[in-house]
Amino acid sequence: MPSPVDPGLQAVFEELKAAGVALPDPAEVGVTAGRAARNRYYEYLNQPDGIVEVDAVRDIALDGPAGPFGLRLYFPTAERGVPVTLFIHGGGWWTGDVAAYDQICRRLARDSGCAVASLDYHLWPEHTFPVPVEETMIAADWLRTQGAAHGIDGGRLGFCGDSAGATLGLYAATELKDTGAVRALALVYGVYQVDPDTPSWREIGDGTYGLTQAQMRWILEGYLKGQQVAPTDPRAAPLHGDLAGLPYTWVMVGDLDPLVDDSRALAARLAAAGVPHQLKIEEGMTHFIWMWQRLFQRSRASIAEAGAVLKRELRR
Repeated sequence: MPSPVDPGLQAVFEELKAAGVALPDPAEVGVTAGRAARNRYYEYLNQPDGIVEVDAVRDIALDGPAGPFGLRLYFPTAERGVPVTLFIHGGGWWTGDVAAYDQICRRLARDSGCAVASLDYHLWPEHTFPVPVEETMIAADWLRTQGAAHGIDGGRLGFCGDSAGATLGLYAATELKDTGAVRALALVYGVYQVDPDTPSWREIGDGTYGLTQAQMRWILEGYLKGQQVAPTDPRAAPLHGDLAGLPYTWVMVGDLDPLVDDSRALAARLAAAGVPHQLKIEEGMTHFIWMWQRLFQRSRASIAEAGAVLKRELRR
């Protein structure tokens, strides 16, 4: 039996509903209406009633296969030559941007004591797979090779992402692990396999806790549209990549998230590959945990825990 929803989280749900920003199922309303609802939701969650202060924020433009895309750098203090975490936002590869995750990245920079580089990758339906994968690799390579000129030690690189962003981060880390630059991963309720029919999807993927199987199928169909992508292709399903040799990896998920089996499967693969890791399953928590950092103490505590892991590993 699933654990009950955390009372504080239930209060968040009620506040979002009362504010008129509860999210519709995009599989039912479509991308345009879904994005409009998400924009209202993100704006509400990022209200400036206590912006987390950092020393500097800088926007960088990079060139990629679909044209220019953005990378926003956050420096928590005046220190430069600091390690950096590439943060990759979630949103099913169809929504989300650096503005929506601004407060999360500010907190992560502050809590880790390291720079954070937030990736503003292109989204579907305008740009489908593998564009976000390619842009993640370009951003990571830029941080490694060009970051020094911008106050970053690209030889001490972490990856952090939530949901779709965790998928992209895990793949990029496996591709770059032999460079010696990748020092840590903090992965938050990611999609690690192309399988919306795991036991947890069947048990709690009916919408009671937000995500539905139909929504996940809609997301995968839109993201991979018109392409023959094998279910074991690590670009889409990094669970099936070569995980041996990865650095310390922190994996977090709520026990009421239908993606919880993806995180369990990843932890099992990491253990089999001899990768030091921790699987943190948050009781009474659903998907989107980090998004509620303005409203919910447990969200802030989870970001702080990831920040502490990154600080420990990147500043060794």
